[in-house]
Amino acid sequence: MTVRTLADRLASVRAERPSPVAVPPLARRENRSEALARWFGAQLAVEPGGAAVVVERAVQLPSGVAARLADLPSACYFDTETTGLSTGAGTVVFLAGMGSLDGDRLVVRQLVLPDYHHEPALLRRVVAELSACARIVTYNGRGFDLPLLVTRLTIHGLFRELAALPQQHDDLLPVARRLFRRPLGGARLAVVEAGVLGVRRESDCPGSEVPGRYFSYLRGGSPDLLADVLDHNLQDIVSLALLEAEVLRLRDGGWRDATVLDRHGMARELLRAGATDEALALAETAMEPALDPAEAHALRRLATRLLLASGEVDRAEALWSGATRRASCDAATAWLEVARIRERHRGDLVGALEAALTASRVLDLAFALGRGGGMLAIGRVRLRVEARLRRLRRWVAAAERRRHRAAGARAVA
Repeated sequence: MTVRTLADRLASVRAERPSPVAVPPLARRENRSEALARWFGAQLAVEPGGAAVVVERAVQLPSGVAARLADLPSACYFDTETTGLSTGAGTVVFLAGMGSLDGDRLVVRQLVLPDYHHEPALLRRVVAELSACARIVTYNGRGFDLPLLVTRLTIHGLFRELAALPQQHDDLLPVARRLFRRPLGGARLAVVEAGVLGVRRESDCPGSEVPGRYFSYLRGGSPDLLADVLDHNLQDIVSLALLEAEVLRLRDGGWRDATVLDRHGMARELLRAGATDEALALAETAMEPALDPAEAHALRRLATRLLLASGEVDRAEALWSGATRRASCDAATAWLEVARIRERHRGDLVGALEAALTASRVLDLAFALGRGGGMLAIGRVRLRVEARLRRLRRWVAAAERRRHRAAGARAVA
């Protein structure tokens, strides 16, 4: 009996298979960049390492928007579409959109990656566009877009391009969170678009579908799969310009007639911009009766810090005195603030003790009238009131003893 080795069996299998037919290299892969450019009527930017498809469109900005943005340093409004949501080495930027101001229009250039091996060319072109402006404006770019861009440049050894990126980066997401997250219930760009900018996307590609569409295109799908992705990216970039203009309008006094705005966040935004007088004027609107009590207290505390820093103790005390007219936990808290101002900034311990005693009486009345907001809320304020009363009584008694000793010393002398 003949024993067949594994090598013999493999040779037999290979002999039984038909000879493979030589397949010429696929022209589709080689010409993918040209085909994609023709499909979108775009240009093909050839760079070292490949080519990138450049889709250029211009959007007319609403009246006044371009005028506000024109006073700022030149900006590139930047947004990317990627193959994933991680900034790790496995995520690739396949679409980079960049918008720049040209008169009253926003010119948007979108760079599309025809295939993975063209990535160095796309990255070089992205950096060339970004470096032509003084600053980059993004939405969550500090947490995603820029770190991912840096990662991809590093992977390909493009360190010279990495050094050419603009130093100034304005991420509008933290600003939107300060100004709009509380009244809108969130600060996603789509939420801010609908609630503040009045943007309505008629047909949009959900972000969750974006990577899948690009993968389908790479597997031989129609370039039309990317059309909605480009439109989605275009609107993101236009919204960046509209949002920055809206923030400038609010800083210039537009907060006075804003219908959707977190006033405390707006006051902090004005302080960050150096507009102290505007921040104080906004904070003093805490006396408006329609304002939420928690927001009103936050505004009063901010205004108090500003007033005390400028030495206006009377105005600071009057700001809290105006909130003590109704028997409630909020009124008791306002009396505590009056006591604190008298104690620390006037040196009036007796007046501070009187304010703290008033806070205790107001709290008792609020509990009797059922305006305390529950036992837990009353208990928390009660602990603060009693702690301040104990301290003030001890200090007032000590001051009285010192006064009597001084009077006795003078009488002996």
